[in-house]
Amino acid sequence: MDLSVYTLLIVESPTIAGIIQKLCPPSVYVLSTDGYCWRPKYDATRHKMKAIADPDKREIRKEMKEQSQIANTIVVGVDSDPSGDFIAWSVNKFIKSSNVKRGQLQSLSRESIHNMLSDTTELDESMLENRLKNRLLIQNVWPKHAEISDLQLAGLVSVFGAHHQFHSFLDENNHLYRSTSPVQCPIDEWIGVRSESNSNEFRTVKPLSTFEVLEFLITQKSPESGYDAQLLLNQLFQTILPFSEESLISYPRTSAQAFYSDTWTHLRKQYLKRGSVNDLKPTYLQEIADSDSPHESIHPIDLSLDPGTISGELSKNIGQLYKWIYDQTIRSLSMPEPIDKVLVSDLNPDVAFFPKSSKNRVNAQSLRPCLTMSELGILLDDLGVIKPSNFGKTVDEFISKGWVHLDGPVVAPGKEVLQKLDLADSTRKKLSELNRIKEEPTLTIETAVDVITS
Repeated sequence: MDLSVYTLLIVESPTIAGIIQKLCPPSVYVLSTDGYCWRPKYDATRHKMKAIADPDKREIRKEMKEQSQIANTIVVGVDSDPSGDFIAWSVNKFIKSSNVKRGQLQSLSRESIHNMLSDTTELDESMLENRLKNRLLIQNVWPKHAEISDLQLAGLVSVFGAHHQFHSFLDENNHLYRSTSPVQCPIDEWIGVRSESNSNEFRTVKPLSTFEVLEFLITQKSPESGYDAQLLLNQLFQTILPFSEESLISYPRTSAQAFYSDTWTHLRKQYLKRGSVNDLKPTYLQEIADSDSPHESIHPIDLSLDPGTISGELSKNIGQLYKWIYDQTIRSLSMPEPIDKVLVSDLNPDVAFFPKSSKNRVNAQSLRPCLTMSELGILLDDLGVIKPSNFGKTVDEFISKGWVHLDGPVVAPGKEVLQKLDLADSTRKKLSELNRIKEEPTLTIETAVDVITS
């Protein structure tokens, strides 16, 4: 894209709009929708969707129309979750221009903003409309035909009741362990283990998704709620250092646990300025994100911005969160850490178990599988039940309804979930199938109902 011509960039957040405007070329005008300028209205009988104008956003729509008429190019830079898709679709319907493109914001750095404006894609209105209608269709027919009428409750039952592969385990004293490989077993099964010294196992740290960051914050109970934890993460994303005007972290709403290849190259160069090449994770162990995925893992934009050096420019909570993300990212870039002592099981001879915290002793005799909060988020996201963009608020709702209970990072099912576990396998299959077909342009109400009632 030629950034010398007038470009209208439309984003959702007024705060982000203000930051981007300061970092953009003068030919770019940034306009915020301040949330929804229109509200979705879905007609289930006709499988049709409309955008209903919000009367309180009349002035924003007026400015959007005026600016779009004189702009050479219009870029919609919103998230790729359902709310972002609806904003992009409704803006495109309103503007009615062939110049509307879509961009993905990866961070609030000058380079990332320039890349977003340069690497835009065509905004496919029919594809967006189809995807949004299908989501609304499923949300509409599920409560009417499913045995578990609440979609999110159905997701929890599926996750806690169906057999799947576990990576986390608790011993008799509720100390948390990780496994070197996933273990397929029922969630209520105890696994006999014995200690083994001089192991050849390693502790590998993956790049961070939103789920891991929120798990850390909620476990620390600072801030108090999942909603506030997500706000704090977004505040860190929006933080710009006052003197250098540098942003600190990449996009904070992501399910990815991997970096793009280009990011690995970029971070490798930065890492080698502060550490040895022998400490760097080798290429064959690097977690590579698909270049077509909308966002990669959360990470510091510049490893030279050491938390200790810039702590005086940040509030206490923001500084502590940045330090944790920075330290975890360094670990994810580094060679796996050797584990001196592990637990092994005769039933799973190829798997070793080790304490999640290196400070804990290895002395258990049996382990049972469990789910951490971040693992729960990943599994529900895989089923299409939740998105990382609102996971903090969703966790609060699960707890307030008594659907789950937290003990540190470990999440356990509540009474209502436990009462429905006999429906777990069938419900999981239905949710998985709906998640698979929800992108199909030919999805009908009849097809969705057939899946739900099968």
